[in-house]
Amino acid sequence: MFIFVLSIVFLFLFIAAVKFLLLPALSRIAMGDGPGALLWMCNKVYVRVIHHIKATGCEIIPKTVCPGKLIVVCKHQSPVDPLLVQSQCRFKIRWLMAKEYMSPKLSFVWRISGVIPVARDGQDAASLRVALRHLKKNGVIGIFPEGGIKQPREAIHPFAQGIGAMISHTNAKVLLVTVSGTPMNDEMGDALFERSRSAVSFVDLIEYPTSATKTEITDDLRRRLAQASGWSLVD
Repeated sequence: MFIFVLSIVFLFLFIAAVKFLLLPALSRIAMGDGPGALLWMCNKVYVRVIHHIKATGCEIIPKTVCPGKLIVVCKHQSPVDPLLVQSQCRFKIRWLMAKEYMSPKLSFVWRISGVIPVARDGQDAASLRVALRHLKKNGVIGIFPEGGIKQPREAIHPFAQGIGAMISHTNAKVLLVTVSGTPMNDEMGDALFERSRSAVSFVDLIEYPTSATKTEITDDLRRRLAQASGWSLVD
């Protein structure tokens, strides 16, 4: 009986230590919260083992857990792109993600990561309001400006409506990213376990003047992506 009671006491002490000591300590390392930090560490291992990730340009990434108002704009190549980019950033990126990619089996991942589900047709004012409120609170949003994985992949396609407007409206800094060498499968479940030699390139950290229009911002981002990737602009 004594051993049983002692085991229960140690179990509660362990849970308390994790909740009140370990998780708060981890939250100061990455993501701003304990569960998110644990997920981030697991993701670091995952992208290294499965995707043999190679990252360049990491010196321009803000090093703090709370970098302030920021929009991560990434060329979309694969369903695993958010995992690749997030693995190099200590701050939590709340990605705008198409609802059909969000498998119910991974609901805990979407919840901890703060993913914002969006409709493919672009008629999703509620999701846009969530993103804008998060930016207003000095949060970080992640966007795939082409609105999905387009073919051919090695080209810069037209951006979805509203990208330049969001940047202009919020005056947020922009972290521009490209990815390559990612899994070719467009299905989330298959791409997660398709081995690859993925590369992530952090191109630039940009702060646009308040005078820049949404069209000027969009055109500039497309031009920078084309220069960084060597891929052509297509209409």
